[in-house]
Amino acid sequence: MRSRSTVVTVAAVAIFGGVVVVGGIRFQRGHRSTTTQGAAPIPTPSAPPASSSSSLAPASPGCGSALPDPSTTSYETRSRRTFHVRHPARYDAGRPYPIVLVFHGWYTNGRDFASWFKMEEHDEGAFTVYPDSDGATWDISGNRDLDFVADILEAMSNAYCIDRSRVLALGFSYGGKFVHHLGCKRPALVRAISVGDGSWAQETGCAPMPVLVTHRTRDHDELVGWGKDAAERWAKIDGCSGPPEVSDAEHGCVTYRGCTSPSTVTFCEDTHFDPTWPKEWNHTIREEYRSLTWSWFKRVSEL
Repeated sequence: MRSRSTVVTVAAVAIFGGVVVVGGIRFQRGHRSTTTQGAAPIPTPSAPPASSSSSLAPASPGCGSALPDPSTTSYETRSRRTFHVRHPARYDAGRPYPIVLVFHGWYTNGRDFASWFKMEEHDEGAFTVYPDSDGATWDISGNRDLDFVADILEAMSNAYCIDRSRVLALGFSYGGKFVHHLGCKRPALVRAISVGDGSWAQETGCAPMPVLVTHRTRDHDELVGWGKDAAERWAKIDGCSGPPEVSDAEHGCVTYRGCTSPSTVTFCEDTHFDPTWPKEWNHTIREEYRSLTWSWFKRVSEL
């Protein structure tokens, strides 16, 4: 499994063509294009048109520029780290869009994770970004991958019309451990975080942050108690003074009360069980909870 991850990442760089450098960031067209034409050059970012109908969200340098390539696109940062982008339908270069960063588990990569997770089918009206870890796992104690996230946001802001005040991070499994780390150590980069079937990353000194934790009861890889523990830790960080109360009985969600505004903490337990599933399938974020995550993101970021 380790070698597969390495080979795919290296092959991705070899397959891509039409590299264009914009502001020091290398942009590469992905191999899943649905067109037969070569990648159009990415224009230098320009100011948005004066008649822009966008909201009051601050405009990024990429506002007003044409969509670089409507097909699936992969990017390379200055440090040669890669990530993969799914564009919102009917992209409007004069409207700043939110970003949903989606972090994969260990011993895989963003492209393979995106092939089955498909968060873009749930977060309509946002850019969906799947970063690649540098090796088998994410750095959950240092700054290497925190700096990578900052580079991703810079690249996205230069290429597209992005609302940097609405950057949302979702992590699955080990990617969830990293998202806890990201929310704790770089709260200025993200508006809110969500972790699915992931555990705490031994963080200290965290700043308050809106947090959603979802976890499957039958997960034998990452135990549900670990997810509850992470939610309780965030409740303390967010200054929540009241006990959790049921906020969505259908999805097993409870929300902690009395938190320091605008912070909020919600924990949702997915009790669904299908005896025909292989055991390892219980370690996942089911599609229903991916949609729930996007709905929660919209509420906390006032979309």
